[in-house]
Amino acid sequence: MSMDELAVCPYCHREVPMALLFLSEEAHRAFVRLISVSVPLGNRVMRYVTLFTPPKTRLTQGKQLKLIEQLLPELERQAVTVNGRDWAAPLSIWNQAFEKMFAMADGGRLTLPLRGYAYLYATVQDLANNAMAEAEKKAEDDKRLAPRQGQVQVRGQTMSIGQGLQAVYGGKDPALADMDQRTQEAA
Repeated sequence: MSMDELAVCPYCHREVPMALLFLSEEAHRAFVRLISVSVPLGNRVMRYVTLFTPPKTRLTQGKQLKLIEQLLPELERQAVTVNGRDWAAPLSIWNQAFEKMFAMADGGRLTLPLRGYAYLYATVQDLANNAMAEAEKKAEDDKRLAPRQGQVQVRGQTMSIGQGLQAVYGGKDPALADMDQRTQEAA
């Protein structure tokens, strides 16, 4: 595709020359950074930017560029800072947050046009917090359910619990071995 060919905006369906998309070096750099984050996520970012569009008007390329450039550092570092705290946010969490925002906007539950990133960042924070809590729960479950590798002393030798049971009870269940011993003593 040459720069003289027309591109169709997926949102407004207006045809514009490809060269128009990269008139300034600043715009070019921003779009290159956006593409480097993730092409599928880039589409979501572009759609997210449309949520800032006031009724009956269009966002200028400069305003779109400014919105994208403000969001890119958070996307690139895959984290978000809310109330002075950083929350790890891999691109999958950003993707979920964008989808949640779009669903709310489509359902009329989001006040448009957006005026900032506060709701998006709060959504990312909430999703990151849930992911972190789930990871901690899984780690605790894994730790609780993992076999214990304890050591015991049997006749002056240190060995694993399994080896100690084998040495003392000859591979029998300790309760059965105890019953056998009581039966022999009773006889």
